[in-house]
Amino acid sequence: MKAPAMTQISQLDAQAEAAIGRLRTALDTRAAAGPAPDTADLEARIAALEAANADLGEELERLRTKRDKDVAALDELIAQLKPLIEEV
Repeated sequence: MKAPAMTQISQLDAQAEAAIGRLRTALDTRAAAGPAPDTADLEARIAALEAANADLGEELERLRTKRDKDVAALDELIAQLKPLIEEV
């Protein structure tokens, strides 16, 4: 009775190996064909968005630097005004 069960397992194993082989062949064929046209469009869009993100990051850094300079100038003005305010 164990022999038929082993035969079924062997058949299932062979079928699984054949299916894996077909999947590998399909993946190799797809990889050799290169990216799908819609993938190329998405990759171009991603590249454009990454460039825009880099530009925005640079602008953010410039704005932060300007803000820091403005805050320092305000602190200096406040320090100059404090003695005048205390006199009043």
